[in-house]
Amino acid sequence: MNRKEIKEAAKTKIKGNKWNIWWPYLVISIIMSVISGVFSPRINIDWNNLENLQNVQIPTGYYGVSALVGIIQSILMGGYLKYIVDFVRTGKFDHNVIVKTIKEKWLALLVANLVGGVLIAIGCALCLIPGIILALAYAMVNFVILDTNLSGIDPLKKSREIMKGHKWEYFVFGLSFIGWCLLIAPTFGLIMIWLFPYMIVANAMFYEKVKAAK
Repeated sequence: MNRKEIKEAAKTKIKGNKWNIWWPYLVISIIMSVISGVFSPRINIDWNNLENLQNVQIPTGYYGVSALVGIIQSILMGGYLKYIVDFVRTGKFDHNVIVKTIKEKWLALLVANLVGGVLIAIGCALCLIPGIILALAYAMVNFVILDTNLSGIDPLKKSREIMKGHKWEYFVFGLSFIGWCLLIAPTFGLIMIWLFPYMIVANAMFYEKVKAAK
């Protein structure tokens, strides 16, 4: 699989389309920030006595809310991913597909991301490498859900099947963006205006290539 070809195609694809890629993501980010801000228990930190930072008590509810926010975010991002995939395939944007996808696929997205997340966490707890391998194997789960009627753990199985023989390629593909990511701090985050659309479109294009290869 030609990594350079995918990335060059993604750069061409995002020209003149960055705002259309950005604005739904910004809406989702605002929604998630509101949910997190409203429901997360307040943590009191004495910023004048940072030596006792390790003794800060984190409410039990904080973890529950964090998990809930993560689940909701995975569902909303599933709708957004469909929006991006359709753009990659047709060159057109249809924001209505975001809500439609969330309504139709929310349960499949919830179950697959929850089960996949638990399996990856167990893998990382046992040894980091198995966790990374599982993360790579399940990297296409949401794409599979958007493209099929699979539900339950079947999208996880299908993602493993698609990624068989391509996990190392995807790992290197992800690493190839590190140089750009290192520029986020020096540019005060401004490079993300270009980098985020580039990365998410390139990721969708990788899926298209790996799916076609199978």
